[in-house]
Amino acid sequence: MQCNFQTVGALLVASAVLLNVTSCSESNGKEESAAKPDSVQTPVAVNRVMGVARIEPEDGILNITAGTSGKVLNVLIDENQAVQSGQSLINVEVAVETAQLTQAQSKIATQQASIQARQARLNGLNVDWQKARDTYERNLKLVEAKAQTKQALDESKAALDRLATDVASAKADVLEATNRLHELRADINYYRTVVSQKKVTTVQAGKILKVNVNPGDYVTDDTQIAEFAAAGPLVAKTEVDELYADRVRTGQRAAIISQTTGDTLAGGTVSFTADYLRRKSLFTDQNTEQEDRRVREVHIRLEPGRTPLIGSRVDCLILLQ
Repeated sequence: MQCNFQTVGALLVASAVLLNVTSCSESNGKEESAAKPDSVQTPVAVNRVMGVARIEPEDGILNITAGTSGKVLNVLIDENQAVQSGQSLINVEVAVETAQLTQAQSKIATQQASIQARQARLNGLNVDWQKARDTYERNLKLVEAKAQTKQALDESKAALDRLATDVASAKADVLEATNRLHELRADINYYRTVVSQKKVTTVQAGKILKVNVNPGDYVTDDTQIAEFAAAGPLVAKTEVDELYADRVRTGQRAAIISQTTGDTLAGGTVSFTADYLRRKSLFTDQNTEQEDRRVREVHIRLEPGRTPLIGSRVDCLILLQ
């Protein structure tokens, strides 16, 4: 069904006035005591329902937290500014972490040189141990052939044992130095991570609605630095009275109407209907006998083009056919 929502809005206002006049006439002039509910209870024969709605981003208004701690050096964003995914929002002081990273990086070359020196010593000891083993094996054969003294054999065996101990110690030194190198590299990765975490950035494109920090402030992981609306369509969130809740379906057309002028501000389509009824909550300003009514939350995705401001309170007309 094709609709001109400008015309529908105007007809709705006239229709509502007529319905109110008829109702007052039939009640013999009795004053209506109940407050106007947020979702107008239309007659069963009427194929549309109206409720009060609030304009929000489809994912809601998000709070960006710092995710790190430190002193804010610069605020790189302004309110109402569009931002891209990965864009920096604030600069947080990283002097200590940067110094730690530099220090760990400077130790890498020294440790690598230490490993090379220890490896060279191990290589030399391995050569000496091989020679000592050859000498011992030769003396062992000579003793068996009665061509060498037992003392010479014992001395060569002692020299071989000493070198074996030295080789084992040298291997331990190389392993220790190598492990220390791994620790330094792990430290570098850690400090790099810490420094990168100090860069507070957006994870998706959108618009900054409000900035909550200033240069000089100290932030922690959960400090809220800005209110953010993700890029994408806006929705009008409304509540439909339980009498008509089961008649609302996704895909139904709707019009967003100004509460002050009656003008149609935007068109849209029902994109979400809650699977349950709950107490009225979105637009409760005062306690009335209507507070125990049950409602169904409904979202209207607005069409591209001119749209109301985020946070606007509007009327939402849903066509039930």
